[in-house]
Amino acid sequence: MAATAATPESRLGTLTAEHSVHGAATPSFDGGRRAVLLRTERLLLAPVAESDLEELFALHANPLAFADDLTEPLTDREQMRWVLQQWIRAWQEHGTGYLTVRPTAAGSVRGRTADDGTAAGAMPGTADDDTAAGTAAADTAARAVARTAPDNAAAGALTTRDPLLGVVGLTPLTFEGRHVLSAYWRLDPAVTGRGIATEAARAVLADPRLGARDQKVIAVTAAGNRPSLALAARLGFLRSEQEAPGGRTGDVLLVRRPEDEAGT
Repeated sequence: MAATAATPESRLGTLTAEHSVHGAATPSFDGGRRAVLLRTERLLLAPVAESDLEELFALHANPLAFADDLTEPLTDREQMRWVLQQWIRAWQEHGTGYLTVRPTAAGSVRGRTADDGTAAGAMPGTADDDTAAGTAAADTAARAVARTAPDNAAAGALTTRDPLLGVVGLTPLTFEGRHVLSAYWRLDPAVTGRGIATEAARAVLADPRLGARDQKVIAVTAAGNRPSLALAARLGFLRSEQEAPGGRTGDVLLVRRPEDEAGT
């Protein structure tokens, strides 16, 4: 349970993104436009919103969600409120950001899979999450999804308020003079081992509107966070010898190249 491309929420302000992701559609929170909504076989991903505050705080205040991370869990709801405002602002300014992860239906995420870990955060305000080596079926579904849910179906799914399973996403920032995306994921420890983080993160990385196909994506995690490192490897991240952003001793930098550079 940890973080990747992550820096503690307390340091989020020093790593705010400065550049937009070209081609990404900016969601509207006033109902005037359709927001970026992703649906996989088992999951519904939606941009974080004010209404998610209590569940997000519960997740980020849970010590078990940080068991493999160097980041400390939050202790004050106002900390989460401030971080959430930064996350919402990222969507408004850049058209990409963090998304809540919820089941598409009750019971849709039952059952455990092998090698599911926890932890991986993201740079511009991160947290760690767990990851999981999903089943072959889950992996296949994740590669095929990353599509926008129809307005009516998405609206219906969101109003049911299925429980929060975690948070994943990408935030733009400048690293060593280049525009990159910082990946983040953190999962509720109660649902680790079910391939949820893998399925959700793959959907985010595959969606063309969120920029990962065209830009380098980085992640930062603790060197000893084996679950997070395993998840990152499944997502195509490679360990870099460069110093991890944030300057925290014990963190490592992970890099995922855009498709054109990776030759895919």
